[in-house]
Amino acid sequence: MSMSPGCCPFQTAFDLLSKRHALTIIWLLQEKSPRRFTEIKRELEVNPVTLSQRLGDLERAGVLGRTEYSETPPRVEYHLTEKGSDLLPVIHQACQWADRWDARPVVAASWR
Repeated sequence: MSMSPGCCPFQTAFDLLSKRHALTIIWLLQEKSPRRFTEIKRELEVNPVTLSQRLGDLERAGVLGRTEYSETPPRVEYHLTEKGSDLLPVIHQACQWADRWDARPVVAASWR
């Protein structure tokens, strides 16, 4: 695999997945899919604007699919795409790594 200088595929993936709530959304859709916007919002207890942004990011990246229904009130459902499902083993391995090495967030105060 060739990479141009300053461009790393892992960094691109990490930039997307490290955005707030991105991994949790993927995790929720792994457990039950499809899910409606309101279900995801309720589960995450997240601001609807933030959730819309994150769902849009994941949809543009091809990780999520979106289905709109012409109903009143409007209904939108989200599901993992093949690309999103293909990401699940990577997320599971990262979780196993974190469990094995007791990876916890570093508190800034501990660096003083």
